[in-house]
Amino acid sequence: MPLTVIRRKSTGALTISGTVAGTRVRRRAQSDDLKLAIEEAAALEAEILRTAWHGQRRGSRTFATAALSYLEAAPRSEHTKAYVRRILEALGPKVRLDQVDQDIATRLRRLLLSEREITLPSGVKVRIPAAGPATYLRQVVTPLRAIIRHAAERGWCDNPLIATPKTPGGRTRYLLPAEAERLIAVASPHLRPLITFLIGTGARMAEAIYLDWRDVDLTGARAIFWADRTKAGKRRNAALPPRVVNALANLPHREGPLFLSDKRRPYADRRGAYGGQIKTGWRLALDRAGLDPELTPHDCRHTWASWDYALHKDLLRLKIEGGWSSVALVERYAHLLPTGHEEAIRQFLGHQAGTAAVTSTTSA
Repeated sequence: MPLTVIRRKSTGALTISGTVAGTRVRRRAQSDDLKLAIEEAAALEAEILRTAWHGQRRGSRTFATAALSYLEAAPRSEHTKAYVRRILEALGPKVRLDQVDQDIATRLRRLLLSEREITLPSGVKVRIPAAGPATYLRQVVTPLRAIIRHAAERGWCDNPLIATPKTPGGRTRYLLPAEAERLIAVASPHLRPLITFLIGTGARMAEAIYLDWRDVDLTGARAIFWADRTKAGKRRNAALPPRVVNALANLPHREGPLFLSDKRRPYADRRGAYGGQIKTGWRLALDRAGLDPELTPHDCRHTWASWDYALHKDLLRLKIEGGWSSVALVERYAHLLPTGHEEAIRQFLGHQAGTAAVTSTTSA
């Protein structure tokens, strides 16, 4: 029977109900105006009939449905899952695929990446600056495009154009060996092995805090970063320099997560500028060491990369060891470090003069 509009005696609300083409409908009208509710019922009936005769309209599925299908279609990294969850929470369950466009991307940037203030568990309030174009590209534009492309390949929608933000070439910050020594010396005791590990392996923070003792071989001087924890989605075996091996060997525990907070607890996956999971301790260490306050834990990865190139002069090796997708991404580390620091780097890492470091490997 056709859809009808009924006003409920108990609440006075208008309800659309009935069965059309085998589809049963019973829902509250969006308006309490009877005329508008009748128009809504007619439009809904027409849409149900159209779908029954011609199939579901392209773009009518929800973005949430496409996102779930995308996540289930293939293994996704924890980073990707986190970005998709944040987008879904911001958009809600009702946004359709045909509504996802540049305006939605801009709205997400404002909702998720604008300047804000957070309160840490300790009660300390920290200001998080607005994210830059690179973060917007990684956390919003790239997952949006991937989900829409996934849906378009299944004929669920068209593939709208979402512009790539322009990312200005910024300064690549790094530490000299003497600065790295100074930073580690003044850092809190629980942070010293973590900072040593970041500088000695080029690990990202998310890779380091998820690392488990089961994936570390001190005798073989190797650590495994599994595919679901790496940015590129590929397993990477990292060589551990002697200094890193020594730092890990002196940790007081031998099971569970490698690195623990000052309260002996695993780190939370809390991303952000200026340190993320170790924000407060990192900034205090920088201040005590008299270093550039703009340095972040990720700059330890830049430090490792610039040191590796200074020792080996091999961009292909650096690409493989660091898990980058192309040599072009590591070209910025060539000649970044002034000459003359090679021996200081070897001493910092614990290598004897004239010896070469063990090579890391990346697996598909």
